[in-house]
Amino acid sequence: MSIFDSHCHLYWNADDNSIESQIEAAENAGVSRFVCVGTNADTSMKSLNIAKQYSQVVASVGIHPNDVPDIAELSNDLQQISDLAKQHAWHAIGETGLDFFHKRGEPLAQEQSFLHHLDLAKELSLPVIIHCREAATELVTLLEKRNEPVCGVMHCFSEGPEFVQRLLDIGLHFSFAGNITYPKSDLIRESASLIPADKLLIETDAPFLAPQPMRGKKNQSAYIVHTLDVVASSRNVTANDIRRQIFDNSIKLFNL
Repeated sequence: MSIFDSHCHLYWNADDNSIESQIEAAENAGVSRFVCVGTNADTSMKSLNIAKQYSQVVASVGIHPNDVPDIAELSNDLQQISDLAKQHAWHAIGETGLDFFHKRGEPLAQEQSFLHHLDLAKELSLPVIIHCREAATELVTLLEKRNEPVCGVMHCFSEGPEFVQRLLDIGLHFSFAGNITYPKSDLIRESASLIPADKLLIETDAPFLAPQPMRGKKNQSAYIVHTLDVVASSRNVTANDIRRQIFDNSIKLFNL
């Protein structure tokens, strides 16, 4: 039965491990579909070109919060993303969101970019891929103040259960990555246990966050099986029990 890697960056591993090799290894592990996620205009186009070459892959377009420029330059970058989004066949907007860990983009610029992506996703009837790191309170509060449902996914969900219901009320899906397998990730595993079956996705975020058995290596989609096992264990079921549901959730969310 197939696995869907709902979030990866195939282009960043390509020098050490070709895209063809990554996809072949993933398929041998049971992975049959991929969302290759853009983080700026350049990587969004790389994702799109990969999707054109490999029918198993679909692409997203967006600006990662760590790639958001200063306010003075922001409108030009957002216009570029909007133009790209309307000119090509994408399956999601993002990744976008808030990241206060790296402190690269100023918070106001990140917020404006995030709101722009949400509006763009709504306009184009596409799901939005949301990144959040050390900004959960601010991000959830912003979404609640916006006061409308959001079709999309909290990618690499890394927060405790206190945020789960608030994000469910907004309409979001939740995707879990390799960090759920780490020994100290009890709160993430608790969150995974609370997600309704029809809102659950998994991902690699490759080449980042390799799961515990592969920790120290560059992550790749083939390693997603370890994440699937831990997500299943956190819900007191087997991987086979939830694999089809997660695959179907991903197909539906990304309009495939």
